[in-house]
Amino acid sequence: MERIFTCIRLGAVVLGSALLAACASSYQQGGTSSPAVTTVNGPVTSSTGSEAYQKQVFQARDNKTAACLQTEVSSGKLMYHSLVVPSGSFQVQAEHTVGAWRCIDYGKGGQQVWATLDPNSTGAQGVSTSDEPLGDGLLGIRIHQTEDKHFLKVESLVPLSAAEESGLLQSGDLIVAIGDGKNGEMTPTAGQTLHQLVAQMRGEPGTFARLSIMSPGTAGTRDVVLERREQTSEQLAAIQQQKIDGLALKNNSGQFLSPYTSDGVTAEWVNKTINVSMGKATGSAVGGVAGAYAANKVLENVPFGGMLGGFLGSKAGKAVGGNTALEASGGWDFIRSSSDISFNSMSDMAQWLATTHSTKSNFVDVIKAADKIYPGLQTAVANSAR
Repeated sequence: MERIFTCIRLGAVVLGSALLAACASSYQQGGTSSPAVTTVNGPVTSSTGSEAYQKQVFQARDNKTAACLQTEVSSGKLMYHSLVVPSGSFQVQAEHTVGAWRCIDYGKGGQQVWATLDPNSTGAQGVSTSDEPLGDGLLGIRIHQTEDKHFLKVESLVPLSAAEESGLLQSGDLIVAIGDGKNGEMTPTAGQTLHQLVAQMRGEPGTFARLSIMSPGTAGTRDVVLERREQTSEQLAAIQQQKIDGLALKNNSGQFLSPYTSDGVTAEWVNKTINVSMGKATGSAVGGVAGAYAANKVLENVPFGGMLGGFLGSKAGKAVGGNTALEASGGWDFIRSSSDISFNSMSDMAQWLATTHSTKSNFVDVIKAADKIYPGLQTAVANSAR
């Protein structure tokens, strides 16, 4: 089984190589090869052989698009799930996670990345799609096709993009037609595939696209003209910051309460924790003395009683020290009432803190104080900052 997973990892990294075929032939049931079984489910091609995926790699290379691959072992056979998507149409991940795709993006010079993508909403293509290459110019609109396939719905706007800077679009708007150029003929979005529509929105940097927009709650449509732009390093940084900002809940409903408020100042519960002289070490020392004294009174006639009393007192003192941290901060009700940002996981909070507040002069003290309430936070923040 370990050999199987090793081969999958290598095959996912060395995309389009002969190693993929070697993996497939090595893990057929009974060690014998058989003709590849290939099925197509929407944009995704699944096969027991690597030929379909290799064909998609060549297609992506020729069209400056991206070929993406997932692998799994099913009934002793290595299965390849693959598809072709527009260049840059997926969310890049820093590392491999469950469900991630390994993509080679020829629109980005053959860059290989782990990615999160939804085959039904990224403009994914099957093997037999159009050979028209997609331009590098982007409008900066995150979209998905409506269920009836009639319109494109705006999910969000990419920061520092033409769409965001125009101030003319917002989440929930519907794109009902697309035209090339400032005065180009408009083509309705109905009756077209998502890939065809994405191809019309993209083009060479410096060119323009005209969109017919219908906003919720309004009658009629309006035209919006946007310039296609190539992504810059500043925009990529802004996209990453937008992702980080999206981790935070703009209220106190989450399980983990932020030690900083939305205006960037230290939450009052953290100030209380810092200002009160307490800690596990102090609790352990005080508890050890008090515990030993009380235990000695009870166990003074029991062999090894003094030693046992000291041990129990120290253990009790550590528990008191931990409880004191919560008491010093004002208790859970006060922590929640003095926080206006929260998170669903410690990992999200640590990543947000490391990215957003690590340059503050009091950052180390704040994280130490918050770690008393959320043990392990210091380590999580340190790992996020790497």
